[in-house]
Amino acid sequence: MNNQKYAEMKAKHPDWSDEQIWTAISFDMEADNVIEKEGEDIDMNDPNIMTEIINGARRWLEEVLPQIFEKVKKFFDELITTLATWISKGLKYIIDLISKLF
Repeated sequence: MNNQKYAEMKAKHPDWSDEQIWTAISFDMEADNVIEKEGEDIDMNDPNIMTEIINGARRWLEEVLPQIFEKVKKFFDELITTLATWISKGLKYIIDLISKLF
């Protein structure tokens, strides 16, 4: 799969694997979807909003790129189980975690 979002993310993180790039893209796209649906004044520190973003990103990867999802499935499981620990750090923290995936 090749697209503009992939090229942009690869340019920002040239040493990232495909799994890392597609995981970051899934979060980016789902955050945009949630903001569009809920409105721009949402609280990104709201655990319900973050759970919605994580679950949406997970679903997208599982449906669109199942081979990538299988490699990062545990990452999503860990995000959900440790939600309370990192919620105050927000989406940027997730991107930082992605950089440590492999």
